Parts: sequence; structure tokens; C-alpha cells
Amino acid sequence: MPYSNQFAGKGGHSDIIKNPDVQSFLDNCDPITTPSEEEAKKIVADFMRLGKGCEWMPSHVVASDASPYSEPVNGLFPSTQIGYVKNSLVIIDVNNYDGLKPINSRYVDPFRVAELHRNGDPISFTLPGSNIRYKGAKTVQDGFRRAVYEQLSDLRTSFTNDKTYNVVGTLLAIDDNEVELKKCPSCQHEQLFAFKRNEEVMKCNQCSEDVYITDSLRIHEQISEHGENNSAMTRFMNVVEHLIIASFIRMLGKHNPELLSHMAFIIDGPLAIFGQPAKTHARLMKLYDTVVKFMEEKNLEPPLLLGIQKTGTAVEHAKALGRYIEKGTFRVIDDEYRHKYIAARSEKSENFGHETYYGQDFIYRTDSGKVFVFGLPYPFESKSQSSSEATKSSFASKKIEVDRYYKNLGKAMKVISHFELELYDNAIVPIALAHRHASISLVPGGKVLDILTRKGLKI
Repeated sequence: MPYSNQFAGKGGHSDIIKNPDVQSFLDNCDPITTPSEEEAKKIVADFMRLGKGCEWMPSHVVASDASPYSEPVNGLFPSTQIGYVKNSLVIIDVNNYDGLKPINSRYVDPFRVAELHRNGDPISFTLPGSNIRYKGAKTVQDGFRRAVYEQLSDLRTSFTNDKTYNVVGTLLAIDDNEVELKKCPSCQHEQLFAFKRNEEVMKCNQCSEDVYITDSLRIHEQISEHGENNSAMTRFMNVVEHLIIASFIRMLGKHNPELLSHMAFIIDGPLAIFGQPAKTHARLMKLYDTVVKFMEEKNLEPPLLLGIQKTGTAVEHAKALGRYIEKGTFRVIDDEYRHKYIAARSEKSENFGHETYYGQDFIYRTDSGKVFVFGLPYPFESKSQSSSEATKSSFASKKIEVDRYYKNLGKAMKVISHFELELYDNAIVPIALAHRHASISLVPGGKVLDILTRKGLKI
């Protein structure tokens, strides 16, 4: 690492270039390469058409995206960090969207476009990083735990005037109204903490520190006293984005199931929770299965939940094959296909995403030629419904049975095709709008947040 204001030498790379060990190492690397035309045609041979077109179209589309920002604050202690996470929900009235271009006109109505942009609702979170002890906590990690609980338990993540449908309320609901933790996150003392409604904070018998229901997400485990904590902010962003959508769906199911049946929800990214909070994926899987059964009992169509991936290996693979895939066709990304063509250098697992995914991925090329990777929730309550189906390999075969997704596949393809966007590669309008409201630019946005942080911390 250089000293402050010390710059690297211009010829520093020459030793690496001349080093025979480097070339020997590169010679032994085997990267994934773009398939040839002949290979690509063989790969896409299994793509299929869904059949008759789907006439369903939601009345409203809700899209979610989030963005983190966490950089060391320049000052007396450059490693000091404050993290910012911005989550945005955009609600689009489909009739209003369809009316953006007046009849007999080549141009969109600018006033209606402006109204569409105003339908975004951002939620901002501020979290302590290294060198920051929040509210006098003993450690950075304890302060981070408290900040996470305070921000996820207040009304900023609620869709009603009480806390029933905020993130903490949803954490309880998806865990049968009792969340258990078996160890104090502060001193590691083994103790059973059973959180219930109105009992969301408990004391450790050993160290007397507060233990919070949100500690069950385990995000704090990535917080270090010194050094960057960007990964913790990213994990927070990932799990909160999914839980906020789940809270909205829970609220509508209770108060307006008829409206819920005509809605589509789009999440930026796969239907999966990564890192320390990954266990939450299984509870979300159970929740959405419960929602489907609840709606069917009322003779209502379940809402559509859709994950759209913008980046990643599956997206790179789909783009590479794009021009060879027949328009209007799709395929399920089964584990064998993923291991052979997408993650060909990784170790093959019995069930891809067993610890993280609650939805199945698909590749789809629209009639206009754009290629998308999207996910639909698994049509199961859990990944081990009975003793005879408990193995990972058994679930891996069941999750790719296309007939189980038939109705939702048609809906998903209709929504994707309807909201295609020319402005960006393989983009759809709802996610682009959500990202516009959630994104934090490095300049000037990041610089302004740095100034705000230094001013607030008086450094």
C-alpha cells in the first residue's frame, strides 16, 4: 500500500510481464469461451414455445431495486465508514403506461411520463461501519445490530400505520410468529432467544447486551471493527429488498386480495438471498406458497412475482446465445444445463441454489429479439415436503417441471414483452424506473454523501 500522495511507478508492471511463472500460470488456466456458431445452435436446440399466447395483463406493476453506498470518509481516520442503502418501489398503473403515447401521435405525452416518474417511493437507510460506535455501543458490531433493528422495526418499511407490515413484522410472520436465536451475537454465549410480537428485544443472561430479532439475519457477522464493510451493506440491501416486497404482498393479501390478484411484482435480480441471511429464502418460499393457496381459496388469481437479472453468468450466457435463439422461445435453466454451459468451471451440486434460491431461472427471447433471464417462485412450500422427497437431487428434478409454471410463464413473458425498453440492453421499464430512484451515483451523489457524513461526524 502506498503512503498518502505517493504514486506508483510507471514501469511497475514490467517485472510481472517478464516473470516466466506468470506466463506458466496463465497457460494452465482454462477460461469459459464464447460458443462457436455450431455449438450455439446445438445448445439452443432445446428451446421451446409456450403454446397459445397469454391474454392476462396486470392492472399494476410494482418494481423494486436498491443501491448501496459505503466509502471510507476522508479525514483524521480515513478508514471510518458510514453506509447508505436506498431502496425504491415504483408502482406503475398499466392503463396510464399504455396511454403515454396519445392516439394518432408519434410522440409520448411528457406530462404523463413525468407523472410515471413521480410514482417512485424511495426508502433510505443509514448504517454504521468501521470506527463508528452507534449510540454508545461497546463495539462497532453491537452498534450496527442496534441500527439494523431500529431501522427495520420503524414505520419507514411499513405499508400501514402500524408495525404489522414492516420488515420486522414480516420476519415474524414468515417464521410462524416466533423467531429463534440460539446464541448471543455479542458474547457468543449459548442461550435460546425466542422473539415474539412485542418481544423483539431480549437481554443476554451472560453479558446483559440487548439481542434483537433482526440479529437472526446475521448481517452483523460481516462487520469488522476496522477496514471496509461494503459486503455487510450489500447483504443488508439484498435481504431488505426481498422482505419489503414480501411485506407489501402480505398487506395487500390482508386488506385487498382482489387488487393483489391483478398485480405483478418485479425484483431486480434472482429470487434468492445470499450470504449470512440466506436462510430467509426458505421462509419466503413458504410465504409465497401460502399466498398462492390463500388466493386460490378465494377463487382469485395469485399475483405474479418475477425476478429479472441484469448481470451475472446466466445473463452473459444468454446474451452470447441471443442471436441463435428463435424469437418467442424459452427454456428452463436446469442444473445440468447450468453446470455444462453457464457455470462450467464450478463444482456440480445436487441442487443448485439449495441454500439460497426460492425461484427457478428461465431464459426467454422475446418476439422483438431481446433476451432475458428471469425467475419465478418455486411452486412448493419447501424443498423437502416429505421424507421420500427430502434429497436435493429429488427437488432438482421437480423444480424444473415446466408444467408446474405453465400459467405464470405466460404471464411473465407477457409482462416482459409489454415493458421492453430500448434505452438499455435487455431492460424493462419498471426496473429501469426503480433503479433511477434507488441509484446513488459516485459523482455527485457519492461526494455529497461524503460531505454529509463528515459534517455529521464533525471530522
